[in-house]
Formats: sequence, structure tokens, C-alpha cells
Amino acid sequence: MNMNDVLEASKPLPPAPHLLHIDAEDTAALILATLMVPEIRVTRVASVAAAEALLQQQTFALIVLDPDLPDGDGQHVTDALRERGVHTPVLLYSARQPSLHHQAHAFLPKPWTSPRQLWQAVCRLLEMDLAAMA
Repeated sequence: MNMNDVLEASKPLPPAPHLLHIDAEDTAALILATLMVPEIRVTRVASVAAAEALLQQQTFALIVLDPDLPDGDGQHVTDALRERGVHTPVLLYSARQPSLHHQAHAFLPKPWTSPRQLWQAVCRLLEMDLAAMA
């Protein structure tokens, strides 16, 4: 290892992208957080109301959304963001097929998506280098 390698290795890492996971299902939340951390910071909420409140306060690099929430259709969260001019990428991760009018960037079916497929989709949407993560 030469001096340039040492200097390069000592540079601070860029902050991890921050992902908002909107899902009422505890198991899915645990799986997603386990897959993503530490490369991606994950915040999870379990309702439309909690998601809307948080999205008024913070911005996220990606939203992973299961629209089947106890207090309403989570698709309204995406619609409200788009109406405000916010174009944060959204990954629908749900057992329900999206409507033709959904405004998400990608869809993965629950529970048939493998952890690897979920990781790859998140990396693509965050424009992260998959090869560097391997």
C-alpha cells in the first residue's frame, strides 16, 4: 500500500442514502432494513398519516411503498408528492398489482421477490454501483 492508497482510504465516506419504507407489515420492514443497512439508512413508518407527516419534514433518496396500509391507500402518498412537484423515486413493493395510473418508478411483487432482486432494484433506483457493493 502506497501513500496515495492510505490517503484515499482515509477520506470520509459520503453519507448513506436515506430510504423511507412505508409498510404496515413488520416482517417486510425487518427484511428490508436488514438488507439495506449499513449502506442505506432506512426509516420506516406504518401508515399514510405517518408517511405524510414525515414527508413534510424530510426528503428521502427513495421511497419503498406497500400501498396496503391500515389508514388508507398508500398510493395517495405518491400522488400527493407528485402534485407538490416532488419526484423522489418510488418502488412499489406489494402483493397488490399496481394500477395502470400508478406513479411509481418500479414494482416488485411481495412475497415472491428475492432479497437479491429487492437489493438490486433499490441500488438501481438510487443509481448505486452494484459492482462496488458486491
